[in-house]
Amino acid sequence: MTISQENVHPDRNDVFSSAELRELTRRSSALAMRRASVHVLLYAIAVTGAFVIDTWWATGLSWVLAGFVVASLHNVLHCASHGTFMNTFRGNQLAGRVAGTFLGMNSALYRVFHMHHHRNTHTVEDPEPDGTITTLGQYVMAMLNLEYFLGFLRMSAASLWHRYPYFVTSDRARSAIQRDTWILLVWILSMTVLTVLWPMVMLTLYIMPTAVAWIVNNFAIMPEHYYAERSDNPWRNTNSVYTRSKWFGFLNWNTNYHAEHHLYPGIPAWNLHEISKRVREHLACTETSYIRFHIRVLSDVLSGRAKADAPELTEGRATSFYYPLEKAAK
Repeated sequence: MTISQENVHPDRNDVFSSAELRELTRRSSALAMRRASVHVLLYAIAVTGAFVIDTWWATGLSWVLAGFVVASLHNVLHCASHGTFMNTFRGNQLAGRVAGTFLGMNSALYRVFHMHHHRNTHTVEDPEPDGTITTLGQYVMAMLNLEYFLGFLRMSAASLWHRYPYFVTSDRARSAIQRDTWILLVWILSMTVLTVLWPMVMLTLYIMPTAVAWIVNNFAIMPEHYYAERSDNPWRNTNSVYTRSKWFGFLNWNTNYHAEHHLYPGIPAWNLHEISKRVREHLACTETSYIRFHIRVLSDVLSGRAKADAPELTEGRATSFYYPLEKAAK
């Protein structure tokens, strides 16, 4: 891990010319669909292999490989929430809804949550939970990603009774969240019925790949802000992982360039590497490998450094995804 002590950073508006930013910001539905089609093909190959070879090891391998592909749907949801996945608002809304629903996520709720995170990164208003992993049990639970998944299901269900977390403030957002909750309920019911009818098929087609996907998702997301500075400075409060694994970057829509994304959230994922060429040397916190990051986290936990060096929590900031829910005013 590299942590720069440089305190002077360029102005974001001075790094690129207006013409360069216009070009880099250009959306491409065709490019998004071509890349998504490769993902669908990889998923189909993985699950088909399990049925064709029909051995325990092929099935297990299929779950893992398909899980890595399904995990990319969270990044489709992420890009669509920023309006950078497709050319149009409707296209992004549809892409986000399809990706989110497949994962069991309310896309409208995620969009409001994530936009609030961008506006308030590492401040008291940031909805991403504050805290440091200090025990092996906490690390295991974090990797299983259950709190994130169940926390969003809880918020989605509560919306049917007009109860929302603090970051949902507009009637338009509440209406969209309720609509996506009903879509999500229909999806969950459909998957449940299909699983009852064809349990082994659904285990390979959907249940296990999705379970693996949630673990892979947090494997990739955890480094984004974990060791970064607790401040509102985007050059210092977000981490990028400069992995050499091109396939992992491809599957995850270049979200390893996370600091670049926070500096320029309107840039489509496939152009973030171009942003990186100009800003990388000015970033305060970077990683060279996801595996090295997780080894460091585990080393800090097992040695006791995590508990001894844990920074103080930001007073008033959320520490879990189980936010207090308040009745919306009529």
